[in-house]
Formats: sequence, structure tokens, C-alpha cells
Amino acid sequence: MRCATSASIRFVPTLVEHAADWRWSSVGAHRAGRDDRVDRVAPALERVGNFATFLAEDFDQDEAWLALRRAKSIGRPIGDAEWIAALEARTGCSLAPGRREPTMG
Repeated sequence: MRCATSASIRFVPTLVEHAADWRWSSVGAHRAGRDDRVDRVAPALERVGNFATFLAEDFDQDEAWLALRRAKSIGRPIGDAEWIAALEARTGCSLAPGRREPTMG
């Protein structure tokens, strides 16, 4: 199950050569699997599993940025259907894009 957060947490490591070198990076806490003074690692680790493996996976950065921008512009979460359905069940909100009705006019 993948969500927007999976895409967005990849970008911090791309800001510097080694993510752990960035002063504000949470990568060290996530790779260690332990909370630090700022970060709670469980939410991300529940989504991606082993953090080092996750960061090593190939991904299309341009496609991920496009998906994040699109989600921001329409105000809906992005993720696979399973993740969105689980989020809808948890929040009681309709989050998946619905069928558009034709406009009269």
C-alpha cells in the first residue's frame, strides 16, 4: 500500500549527496527505526518497511513530483486504491475521485 507520503519522503535525500548529511533530515532516525527528539518513525516505516531498502529503490522523481503537484491542486490524497479506501474507512470521508457529472448550460 503506497501513499503520497511514500513519494514525498524520498525528496529530502535528493537535496544533498547523503541524506544523513542534511541537518534537518530524519533519515538517521528512520534507518535506525527509533524516534528521536523530533521524528516519530512508525508512520513512515509502516508505509515503506525497511527504510534503507525503500531509499535504494528506483523511482521516477519527475512522475512523483507531478503526482504531488496534481494532488495539491485538486485537494485530494494520492495513493493506490487500497490506501485511499483504508483512509476513507478511517476518516469517514469520501476521498477517491468520483465520476464527474456533466454540466448543464
